[in-house]
Amino acid sequence: AAAPTQARVVTEEIEAALAKSVKHRRSWYTSTMVYVCALSIILGLGIFCFLYPTRKVGDLVNIAATLNHASRRNYLVRTLCYLTREMILDDGFSRRSKPETTAAIKFMVEEFKKSDEAVRVGGSLGIKLGADDHNEEHNKVMYGLGCSWRGENATTCDIQGMNGLGGKGLYIISSTFVDSVRTVLALYGTPEKDRPKSWVGSPGDGQSYVYVKPPPQQLQLLQQDTNLAFIQQSFDGDLVQGLKQVVGLLQGETRDILTTALYENQTLFSVHVVVVIFFFYFLLFRRTVQKGFVEVSRARDFCIKMPLWILDGADMEIFLDFYRTDEDRENNEKDQEEMQMIAETNDALGPGASVQSLIAGQSLQSLVMPKAAA
Repeated sequence: AAAPTQARVVTEEIEAALAKSVKHRRSWYTSTMVYVCALSIILGLGIFCFLYPTRKVGDLVNIAATLNHASRRNYLVRTLCYLTREMILDDGFSRRSKPETTAAIKFMVEEFKKSDEAVRVGGSLGIKLGADDHNEEHNKVMYGLGCSWRGENATTCDIQGMNGLGGKGLYIISSTFVDSVRTVLALYGTPEKDRPKSWVGSPGDGQSYVYVKPPPQQLQLLQQDTNLAFIQQSFDGDLVQGLKQVVGLLQGETRDILTTALYENQTLFSVHVVVVIFFFYFLLFRRTVQKGFVEVSRARDFCIKMPLWILDGADMEIFLDFYRTDEDRENNEKDQEEMQMIAETNDALGPGASVQSLIAGQSLQSLVMPKAAA
């Protein structure tokens, strides 16, 4: 067969013009840049959905430590009430000696002050932000007038034996309680030099006590001394009830933080799913695949309608080369053999032979994609 002329060769300029024309007519959703932007948006949204709720982690850590020490204040108040009573009675019921009980009271009252300051102000004991800075309801209970812990039907806020103390807020009651404990410790406690260095985990043996009988004079002192009476009634009185209300408020704040974090997480996850399914899959990916199937069908129809029987071997090679990939070009020995066979068959059969179209059609079938299922 004669070598192909310049008119039969698809030049680089023609290929560039065809590529430009195809690119110009290409649908927007098949563009590489659109896919890069879409995948970048999905990746960024996924990272945002993961990182945005984590801003609540600091609040959760802070409120957990706050709740811990807010609850600990209740324990410390009742422990101080109990130890103060046992220090005054000194009847062996606590299985500690009076010096040990005195040392325990001093330790507990300092622990109460630390926990109370950490809960309110923050900056210590693992609490970065105190309740004073983020909980208005807490501030109303601690520093506002009234006694909301007594209920809505309370007619008075007076505290027995402590005139003018009730109704001024829980902080005033708490401070008065600490002052009362320190006053009692100074009046009735063992001197500093006689107190043990460590009292934790070393209760008295109690062997010298066969029958515990509270001394009448000490029992009377618990009722007559104003500070002792206030301490004893605080065991289940206004101070403990108010501290319980504060704990309830902090628990409500914890629930709000968790509810908000969960709602945000679910909302962001829903947005991410919608973007992936509807925006990426249906709007881009699925339409691109369907567009590809349509183009495959159009290319197949175009090839079928080509008058291949009028082409000689060189032109047929050019036609087939348009559909070959780089891999096909590297392994085209078989195609060359088929084209040689077509040329020889045409020469042997003469004009009007249909073998060329038949074999060429078989070669094209091996180059095009199979028709997609509906």
